[in-house]
Amino acid sequence: MKAKTPVILWPLVAAALLLAGCATVEPEQFTALQSQVYQQQRQIAELKGRVDTLSQQAKRARKPRAEMVAEVSSLRQEIMRLSGRVEESEHQMGQAMSAKTSAEQAQAQAETAKVAELNKRLARLEAYLGMKPGSGKPPANAPVSAKAKAASAAPQPKDIYNLGLRLYRQKSYSAARDRFTEYVKKYPKSNLADNAQYWAGETYYAQKKYEEAILAYNHMIKHYPKSSKVPAALLKQGLAFRALGDKRTAKIVLKKLVKRYPKTSQAKLAKKVLKKL
Repeated sequence: MKAKTPVILWPLVAAALLLAGCATVEPEQFTALQSQVYQQQRQIAELKGRVDTLSQQAKRARKPRAEMVAEVSSLRQEIMRLSGRVEESEHQMGQAMSAKTSAEQAQAQAETAKVAELNKRLARLEAYLGMKPGSGKPPANAPVSAKAKAASAAPQPKDIYNLGLRLYRQKSYSAARDRFTEYVKKYPKSNLADNAQYWAGETYYAQKKYEEAILAYNHMIKHYPKSSKVPAALLKQGLAFRALGDKRTAKIVLKKLVKRYPKTSQAKLAKKVLKKL
């Protein structure tokens, strides 16, 4: 019989397990990555349409120059974000190369080629508008309104958080986690920082990465002890320990939840779980 792992040592054990398990990709993870690539492909197609429309408008001068400069800046930022997601997906999918078919490999290569083509076409449009290539910034002599609109195109804090939620609902868990982590890092004292950290834990839990989920929930509980998400984080910690086979620690965490937050819906569910442990 395996010895139980004391809860106080679990973060060290979880870290060791994380390092030991990062070299493989489970079938369900590969499926999630494949779905993520399909989503990115649709986003690329949408961006191509926007670039085509903007190019036509620039040639026909149907749209004010200031608006086109601001829109090019926004497109450049979106392409940079999407390119990062493509690189991440390709890296992770490369770890599961033995499970990929030749058709899937060709699809990944085609997606990379589309991003490169989109960057070239956008660069030509920037040159047409007199913008510095790859900067996404208007020229120094651009109208003040154009500069203001370009600045407004930068992602806002709530946009980052909402993007994380959308990606989570689309089951693009790794990409969603990146956004939540980015939000917490940039805005640790905002009123959504605790929620963002909780959802970062949820992305790990959804991928059945229970050790990492426990650490993410613990970070939220430690740094945001007054958050309304604490009961939910404790419940998911307890369930994660149970999933790992550590019933003893699961009981400790769930009993803590029931004692500290007895009137919450999470405490009621914890009592039901405790009866089965």
